[in-house]
Amino acid sequence: MARLRAVTEVRGGAVRSVVRVLIPVAIVALAAIVVGMWLGVTMADVRHWGQTRNVLEVAGQQVRIPGPEGPSERRLPQVPVTTTGSHAFMFDAGGEPVRYDPCRPIDWVLNPTGMPDAVEPLLHEAAQSVQAASGLEFSYQGVTDEVASFDRDVIQDRYDGFAPLIIGFSTEEQDPELAGSITGIGGSSSVYGAYGEQEYLRAGIVVLDSDDLGELVSSTSGEALARAVIEHELAHVIGLAHVQDSGELMNETNTRLTEWGPGDLQGLAILGAGPCEAP
Repeated sequence: MARLRAVTEVRGGAVRSVVRVLIPVAIVALAAIVVGMWLGVTMADVRHWGQTRNVLEVAGQQVRIPGPEGPSERRLPQVPVTTTGSHAFMFDAGGEPVRYDPCRPIDWVLNPTGMPDAVEPLLHEAAQSVQAASGLEFSYQGVTDEVASFDRDVIQDRYDGFAPLIIGFSTEEQDPELAGSITGIGGSSSVYGAYGEQEYLRAGIVVLDSDDLGELVSSTSGEALARAVIEHELAHVIGLAHVQDSGELMNETNTRLTEWGPGDLQGLAILGAGPCEAP
């Protein structure tokens, strides 16, 4: 019995000692967290302790690259590659195409200034078509007054984190890149993730020629051709480049195709199968 009481007393003393030690440790840890938050250190920085936080230069200032939100789980099922054909990618890093993060939606906004009648539904249909072919989720966030331009900053105060994909309208008088038979231009920026050397596409842009698109919509089979133009530009946004094959929608001078070709579908599926950024 004496031994049992002795063991009980020792255990109680050990517990009291541990509590006395843990209290100052907890105070120090809390103080470190408060100081860290004041200095801009986030929980993501703690999780990636020892890794340098990547930065971008925006308007002449160094800005920390925003970390991803939400879990690293695909938003939509991966689309299998079931076709083969001509395709090319806009950006390459280490032998792999640079892609959007499939675990986060591609938010997009619309500047409707100059938009021809009957075009808005085609924008949503084209986004859904690219989503279905790539497995990348497109999420419409409404209208904006930001002017669609390739001079935009990828991080802006008006948005939370990276700027979303913007779709807007212009004319060849306003934007020389739309001169001649060019009905649209599109693309994204290749940017490092918050940590490490993995690159992702961000802040996409599509600029459509108001005059050309308006004429196209009012022509025979115009809506289908106009939707194909928008799909072509959105494919540029997620990383698909031009090809010489006239049987692919990503041919630079397509004037008749209204459906994806086999190489288009192969490239889109590959672009939707990129890595997720760890939070």
